This record gives sequence, structure tokens and C-alpha cells, in this order.
Amino acid sequence: MNSHSIPKPGTVEKTQLNYFERLADLGYTRLVPVIPPTAEISQGSSLFKRLGTKQDGRGKTPGVKGRDGKFYSFDWVPYEADERDYRRWHDMGAGVGIKTGRGLVGIDADTLDDGHAKIIKDTIEEELGISPIRVGNRPKALYPFRVTGPVQYQRIDFGPNIAPPGEAPNFERVEILSDGRFFVAQGIHPKTGKPYEWLRPPTAVEALPVVTPEQITQLLEMLRMRLPEASKVQKEGGTSEVSQQSLRSAPEIVRKAVTAIPNTSALFPSRESYRDMGYAIKAAVENEHDAFEIFADWCDRWVDGSNDPDVIASDWSRMKPPFRRGAQWLYQLAERHGAGSFSIGEVWFEDLENPDNPFQSLEIVRTPAPSPPAVIEWISPSQWEGRAPAVRQWEVKDWIPRGEVTLLYGDGGIGKTLLAHQYATAAAAGLPWLGQETRKAKVMCFFCEDSADELHRRQIDINRALGLTLTDIDANLRIAPRKYFDNLMVQWDRNTGAMNRQAVWEKLRDDAVAFGADVVIIDTIADAYSGSEIDRAQVSAFIKSCLGRLAQEIGGTVIALGHPSAAGKASGSGTSGSTAWSNAVRSRLYLRYPKGVTKGSVRELEGMKSNYGPAGNLIKLRWDQGAFAVLASSAPQTAEAVERGGVFAVPSVEVAACDALLAALRACSDQRMAGAQNSQFYFLKILRRRESGLIEAFDDAELVRAMNTLEKAGAVVSRVIGRDGSRRPMSGYAVVADILSYADEANGGIFE
Repeated sequence: MNSHSIPKPGTVEKTQLNYFERLADLGYTRLVPVIPPTAEISQGSSLFKRLGTKQDGRGKTPGVKGRDGKFYSFDWVPYEADERDYRRWHDMGAGVGIKTGRGLVGIDADTLDDGHAKIIKDTIEEELGISPIRVGNRPKALYPFRVTGPVQYQRIDFGPNIAPPGEAPNFERVEILSDGRFFVAQGIHPKTGKPYEWLRPPTAVEALPVVTPEQITQLLEMLRMRLPEASKVQKEGGTSEVSQQSLRSAPEIVRKAVTAIPNTSALFPSRESYRDMGYAIKAAVENEHDAFEIFADWCDRWVDGSNDPDVIASDWSRMKPPFRRGAQWLYQLAERHGAGSFSIGEVWFEDLENPDNPFQSLEIVRTPAPSPPAVIEWISPSQWEGRAPAVRQWEVKDWIPRGEVTLLYGDGGIGKTLLAHQYATAAAAGLPWLGQETRKAKVMCFFCEDSADELHRRQIDINRALGLTLTDIDANLRIAPRKYFDNLMVQWDRNTGAMNRQAVWEKLRDDAVAFGADVVIIDTIADAYSGSEIDRAQVSAFIKSCLGRLAQEIGGTVIALGHPSAAGKASGSGTSGSTAWSNAVRSRLYLRYPKGVTKGSVRELEGMKSNYGPAGNLIKLRWDQGAFAVLASSAPQTAEAVERGGVFAVPSVEVAACDALLAALRACSDQRMAGAQNSQFYFLKILRRRESGLIEAFDDAELVRAMNTLEKAGAVVSRVIGRDGSRRPMSGYAVVADILSYADEANGGIFE
């Protein structure tokens, strides 16, 4: 592929090429001048004090040449250039930057690994299309796109920490540049000393591929699965699902924490990390004047130089809510780097039920006390002599084993939260769930995606379906609406790789123990888990040392809800990321639409894994007025359980398929139908077209088996229903009533 080099600053007079004007002609009018990497800097500029340090901004900072012939930075974000600026900046030899935002984003692939760069390039082109490619320090690259709506700055970090020992962590990343950011389109790269190049030349703005904000976020999620050790998507600005109130704390505690955080180039090596402090302080302190005072004091303590007060004020004005981090992030930094001058234990937390409680969002890394020497218990088989083994216990017979972690997977919007809520209600009332034998239990639901109002409406619908009142379940059910709170239960130390359970996990554990919970439901894994979905070690640690530990400490069961990956949906396995998710649990359930169906009211719940019971159990469900009703089940039901009222009789999938097929055949008794699949009158084609509502719960294979059963029993026969225009006989199907009467009397004996 040929590259397209851009003339070096200072050589433009020879080529007579004004790249500012050339880009403006292509529609890129929001341009900024970039200080060349070897330019002299005015002594009055804050950039002068950073020369020769890791924060030397030349080559990547907007700036202009002053009267003394030296460059200085300026507040470029609100500045809108015109043609006079293009000529002036061209004449001073500045590089050219393009502002992002207002319909333009830049996808910046910041990696020096050729393999990782190829993964990023291929994924971008696969998900978003072909765009121009700008490179500076190969294989790092930038890809511009048009976007249909506002996009917040967001990124993922990946790979190992590449920072030298003793310095702040540094990772490779993919970031989305949007409002308040820019990228260099022409100039000299500060590290290579060579011109930036376009491997695919920049096109007119209107010719760039157009994508949606949702596609941008989906791209990062896809890259998370393909790149090693990838972080969760980190966002700033734009829309946010983090409660802004939950990021705040008392100003005096925030000030003490910030005072404990050293301002060094080793800990804050980049302008971005300096801004991170500002964002967090602004989010943590409600009074903006007090917040700015805390930030300015911290900036004044930069040990490797000094910060220009005007630049600090300008940067502060561009830090806009909503924010993604606040007091808890500052507290973690203060405890980790404050040399003992600050402890998170100084922060007082109110009860979790208080909506203003900052504890609800704090993700505090608690340093565990040194563990005692490990003790391993060894059992001699003779110890079991004369002792009967404990009877296995179930929350739901053959579906959810007691004392274990069960995963319930389902696509977004399929109804898995409703299904879990319906189980919690049934268990609290001591009723069967979906017709299955269910142990009465005290249940706590930790719902991260729904508000209290939504959960209230859902509870009323479930109670109506089960014939319950709120008083019937009050003693045994507790619900936590956690929408818009930070609910991460574990974090990984980037330096050591150790997993640390967070304060919200400990509070959940304490509340569950106090309530005497038998079962805790966590919805969803994505809200509680901060690791990589394809990292087997992190997945296993989360399942066993977070969810499993919670089950152990309450002496009960944990049910965690999650989303399948695209591959898991395509294969029908319902898995997500690493196989460690399924391998680490004893039971996994999958809620989905029937095969070949993508919408409608019918669902299927299948037991995909059951170490202690039969796998492959299947229940067919129908959504009806806010709750699920059981249509059929392949799960075995003992006569004793039905007789004692532990469950109600549910027809088998085979019997229900036959019943549905009979109803559809009766409704189409005058329709021409045939048994040959290649016939235009194939009975399934006709029935799907005319009576889809009667048979929508069953796939073609189930209905074909049902037809074979009915024909073999003589319950359905082929007969002539008339003649076509050529007087040839036309065949259809007839239901034989007397045989059906016998079948009903024999309780479905013809299907045995």
C-alpha cells in the first residue's frame, strides 16, 4: 500500500502547499495549529517548564507563534478558525490538527504490537467499514469516521503494564476521540522525527463512512473480547449511567485525600492523567468553587515543574459532567500513594438503604491482612464408615443446586431478569417455579439494571400471576434497585494481577447474612465483573472467590445473570467469552427464543449444564401480562411431588406439541396439506402461515415428531377435502374425534 506523506513544517514555502487549506477544502474546517516537536517555546508558557520531561507537549499540543518568534499554547477548544488563520498558521510552520466532535470521531489505536494493530484494523473494517488511515509511530494508527450522534470519549486499555518499575501504570489502548479532542493530520511525529503519513489518503468529510454511537461502543466491546487483558470500556463525558450524587463526598475528606496524593510526573505522566484528577475532584465536591480550589492547590504541588494558572483554569472549564469517577477513586489513590497519611477507614458510610449514601458507588480496594498459614483438611475414607451421606439439596429440583453458583444466561430484553424475579417471588412464598419443585427460601435480589418503580410494577404483575399479595412475600424477599450505581464487586490490581473484593461486595455479604438469605440473585455479571471475559484466570477467580465465596458465607446459593456472546448465541450454547464461565459453575441455564424465532411471546429455558442432575431439561414458556406461564416441560415430575402439591402437573413437550398441532389442524381442516417437505402444500408451511399463534412454541422438528405420533396412533388421518380446477383430488388432514376422546380419558396414553 502506498503511503501519502505530508510536507514537513518549514518546507511548505517550497511546495506552495497549504495543508490547512487543502483539508478545509475537503470539509475539515475545524482545524488547530500544532506546535512542531523541535520548536522553541516561550519562557512565559507553561510548556517551557516541561521541556525535556515526559510531559513535553511539543508535536502534540495546539499552539501558535508569539511576537518573540517562539510558540506558546492557547485555549484551542472553543476557538473556531477561518481562512486567515489557515494562512497565518501555515506561514509559521505549524503542524495541522483536526478537531473531533460535531459528527466526527477518530479511533486511535495506540499499540506498537503488529499483531494487536492488525486485530484492531481488521475489527474496525469488519464492524464499521473502510476509512482513511493515518500513522505516525507505526503500527500506531488513527481511523476517522462520521457519526450520527454525540459520542463521549471512551477507551479500553489492554495488554501488560509497559511502564518502568516505580512509575504509574501504562497500557496499550484504543480510544475514541470526540468533543474536546483532536488528532494530528500533518506534521512531524515527536518520537520518530518523521512526517505523519496517510496509508489511505483523507477523503472529503462527506465521503467518510457513517456510523452510529452504538456501533462505536459495540466496536470497543468486540475489541475487548479479541485483545489480551482488556479492561472494561472507560468513558468520560456524554451520557453516563453513573449516579453523579454517588460520586460525591464531604469536601473536607476529599481535600485531605487530595492532599495525600503526590503530584509527580512518575504518578501522573501525561496530560490525560492530570485531567483525570480534575474530573474526579469536580465530581467529588458539589460546590464548584471549593472543588477548583482543591484542584488548583494540587496543581501547585507539581514537583517536576509548575503549572500555568490560566491553563489550569481553562482546563477546568472544559471538564464537563456527567462524570465516571469521583471520591472513591481519589480515596484509593490517597491510601495507595499517601505514605500512610490517609486511610479509607476514615470515611464514614451510612446504611446502604440511604439513597444519598456514597458507599453505594465506592469501589474500595481493601488491603487484606496477612493470611495465616494454609490449612488443608484431609479425609480418610474410614471416617465415613457407618455414616449416611448428606442428602443433596436443591433450590429448584434438577435445575438450581443449593450451596452452589448457578448462571442464568439470556440475550438483552429476553426476560431473564423477569424470570429470576419470578423465581425469587415463588421461592419466598413457597410456591413451585415454572411447575418445578422449589424449596421455600429467603431471597435477596441485587438488580443493577432496573429502577425501584420498574421493579414495583414487575412485582405486581408477578404477584397477580401467582395469586399472591405483597404481604405474602414480605418476610422472605428483599430487592435492591441498583440502576445507575457503581456495582463492581471486584477489581484487579494492574501491577500484581491480584483480585480484590470491593466494599459493595462486603456490604451485600453483610446484609445477606443479617437477613438470613438462602439465595442471592445478582443481575447482571457485566455490572459486577470488571475483568476480561476471555481471561480464564480472572473468570475462574470471580466465580469462585467472589460469587462462590458469597454463597459460602451465607451458607446458601448465588444465581448470577449474564449475556451470551455472539458466538454463544449462534451456536445455541448460550456461552459467553471464555469456557471458564461454564466450567467454573455446577449449573448453567439458558433463556432463549425457540429455534428459528427472533421475537414474540414464547421462550425456552434449557438446562445447559447440571453436574448433579439431568442436563438438557427444557421448559417452554409464554410471556403473559408481565409474567411467564408454563406451556410444557421435558423435566421429569414425580407423581409423589404432584400429589403432595409441591408442583403442579405440566404437560410434556411431546404431549403439548401434539395438542398444539391438533388445534391447528382442526382450524385448518378445509386446507389442502401434504406430508412432503418439498410440496408447496407441506403441512408446516400452511400451519405456520395460517395458525402460527397455535404452534409458535414448537420448532419444526418437534411438530414433525408430533405428526408422526398422531398418525401412528390414528388420531390424525389424511383425507380428500375436495377437487382442484382439473377435478383432481385435493388432500388435507382430519382429526379423529373418537380416538382423541380415548386419549383424553387415558391421560395422554396414545403419546406414550
